[in-house]
Amino acid sequence: MTTEVNDRRISPGWRKTAGAFLRVDVIEEINYPLTLVMTLLGVIVPLVPFFFISELVGSSRRVGGDYLTFAVIGLALTAALTGAMSGFGSSLQRAFQRGTMEVFLVEPVPWTTLPLAMNQWTLMFGALSGILIFGVGALMGADFQLAGVPVAILIAVLGIIASTAIGIWSAAILLLTLKSAPLIRLYSLAASLLAGSIFSVNQLPTWARYISYALPHTYVINATRTALMDDPGTFQMSTTTAIVALLIFNVVFLVGGFFTFRKALEFSRKMGTLGGY
Repeated sequence: MTTEVNDRRISPGWRKTAGAFLRVDVIEEINYPLTLVMTLLGVIVPLVPFFFISELVGSSRRVGGDYLTFAVIGLALTAALTGAMSGFGSSLQRAFQRGTMEVFLVEPVPWTTLPLAMNQWTLMFGALSGILIFGVGALMGADFQLAGVPVAILIAVLGIIASTAIGIWSAAILLLTLKSAPLIRLYSLAASLLAGSIFSVNQLPTWARYISYALPHTYVINATRTALMDDPGTFQMSTTTAIVALLIFNVVFLVGGFFTFRKALEFSRKMGTLGGY
């Protein structure tokens, strides 16, 4: 009976809190339309040089003979995964700077739901950016195998969850050190270089290739190419292998991330470091 009462009390609070976070983020974006337009242009414009590079490269066995499609998939998924990974840390940092973090903690919601509530808009915007890149890439001539779309969506969703887990770990570090952006940038740089977003993983040195297998990005990008490209190139990732690897990663890192974030939050609150940045 107690559990039912608590669930009824917390659930409306969670919905209102999540909705409030989403409304604030959307309003901030709408209030600065030029910034939003420039951000969207920043998503699309990088496709232009890759279109001409694909004309220059022509047929290449490493990338399956269709470099434009190869690059579009890598860029689109990188945008979606980056949004899921960096959003919570950015929102948390803003809360510290505005001195509102302690106010969030008195809301009638479990603390472990904060990563989900505060990451909604950035996650959605990253996913929309990825879809936009796919759409513009298709208009430029990228050729996708539509039969592989359902599997590709499943892999992308698992990858977004994995990136969210990484973002939660970085947020736990932020609570303890008040600095996590350099770590996210370092991981993003490693992922963009080692996961094969714009070139084949087979072009990496052997030691770097082994490191790439520890990154969720590698499984998401390359398995999606297997699903959506008729010839994904010399480095092929089985969709089944990717799904299993991402499921294991999500179970371990997502559960561990929520636990670590809650402990870091409790410790920071005891130390009195949540009132300001």
